[in-house]
Amino acid sequence: MKKFTLIFLGLLLSAQFVMAGGLLHNTNQSAAWARMLARDASTEIDAVFFNPAGLTKMGDGFHISISNQSIFQTQTITSSFPYLNDGTYEGTISAPLFPSVYLVYKTGRWAFSLGFMPIGGGGGATFDRGVPMMEVPIASLVPAFGSLGVTGYSVDMKFEGASVYWGIQGGISFAINDNISLFAGARYVIAKNTYTGYIRDIKLQTPNGDVPASDFMNGVADEAKAGGDLAIGAATQMQPLVDNFGGSTIGDLVAAEILTPEQGLMMAGGLVQFGVPAEDIPGMNMAVIQGTYNAIGQSLYEQSAQLTAGASLMGDQEGDITQTGSGITPIIGANISFMEDDINIGIKYEFKTKMDLTNSVPDGKGFQTGIDPETGLPIYMFPDGEVTNADLPAMLSVGIDIRVVEPLKFSLGYHTYFDSKTGWAEEADPNQIDNNFWELAVGFEWNLTQKFLLSAGYLRAETGANQNYQSNLGFSLSTNTFAFGAAYAFNETFKLNIGGYYVMYDEMSYPKNYSGIPYNETYLKNTFAIALGLDISIHSKK
Repeated sequence: MKKFTLIFLGLLLSAQFVMAGGLLHNTNQSAAWARMLARDASTEIDAVFFNPAGLTKMGDGFHISISNQSIFQTQTITSSFPYLNDGTYEGTISAPLFPSVYLVYKTGRWAFSLGFMPIGGGGGATFDRGVPMMEVPIASLVPAFGSLGVTGYSVDMKFEGASVYWGIQGGISFAINDNISLFAGARYVIAKNTYTGYIRDIKLQTPNGDVPASDFMNGVADEAKAGGDLAIGAATQMQPLVDNFGGSTIGDLVAAEILTPEQGLMMAGGLVQFGVPAEDIPGMNMAVIQGTYNAIGQSLYEQSAQLTAGASLMGDQEGDITQTGSGITPIIGANISFMEDDINIGIKYEFKTKMDLTNSVPDGKGFQTGIDPETGLPIYMFPDGEVTNADLPAMLSVGIDIRVVEPLKFSLGYHTYFDSKTGWAEEADPNQIDNNFWELAVGFEWNLTQKFLLSAGYLRAETGANQNYQSNLGFSLSTNTFAFGAAYAFNETFKLNIGGYYVMYDEMSYPKNYSGIPYNETYLKNTFAIALGLDISIHSKK
């Protein structure tokens, strides 16, 4: 017999509760980005992340940047599974603290930089009603037991998840000449995901009132076992008839007065009760009839065992999972400038971060999804100690800043993420990635005065993930992002950045199927954020 498995929760290994960037990366890494969205050719302090080769354009001395974003997101999953009480599930995600810290020491042709940022994740998600993957299997009990009087169900469940991939980055930039500079460095990534939740009080609605699902299923299992006992018992009692008259039919034995008419009717009636078509019975001989009773009995025993296993999953459950891992991201970059820096081009390539996540799960809190019939041991979605691949894909960014006239600067930026080359994508069957995720951003700054500027930006992101990638807590949608903000330089030492952005997601719908019941799931998000940052330059000289 196959393993009995009731999948009631589906989680992707990804850390994508927040926010901007590819499937796993966050590229919203400064308050200056939050006000204009295109910083890939930056030669200011946030170039530590966006264009580290461009740091050689800064003045000699120490430079520090501290910024924070407060990010809020709503995820909505709508399921058309026909037996759900309510097919709309909403998750609220908040990251009130999303910091980025950068330090640079520039001297001559050299710039030495450090950075600290949440390169992935960065928020916590709460689904007060759980997610469809948790409830659809429970709702499917309604049609499964409809013939036994089940008309509905009730359940109490909740899911919470938190994820953050902290990045600690260091590197060296060197100016070959006034126009070309290079960068080499690396980022150490420390990942931690936590999932907690519960499923409680699963009940089925019957004409006799609400009944705990486990009690109902155990009752049906007992009836199936009793039916199996009757079928096997009847087959055993037929053995003398099979030994002596195995090729004869019930009609033959009644005509020969070996069976009374009542016995013949009882034997045939039992077959009808077990689902054998009445018109097939006259042509069945005793050997076939005995084999049919035995097969029916074994089938009922298997059904009873599956129902008992299923009933064990209908009890209260808690989940408490922590996943941790780490990896290193090599980074290289180049900066090219023309026309006395009125045109500046930044290029950065981040290599793939090879990383695995290891589960740490208290006993019995890995979300049980089934029972192994060979061992009788529970099957968990998150076994303690299990290792899962969680590579961060390589990414390429290219940006250009153009100062057409003195008050105005236009910026363009392009990023692409090589998702299909990660370990988790290469192991996926079927493949989850059709194309690389890419982003194209445009922004501008307008210096109203020598100290004060306004900025705005637009970013289009196109996901390359297909239906096989999407899950209730790991779906990727294409987006349009709009930003606006300002910067004010108090003096040569202190500069304040303030900005905000709003992300509009393209709604996507995909066909699903559970136990032969087709339905659709629709995914949608919305995100908004505000950011504040302070840049500090000490002994800056240009």
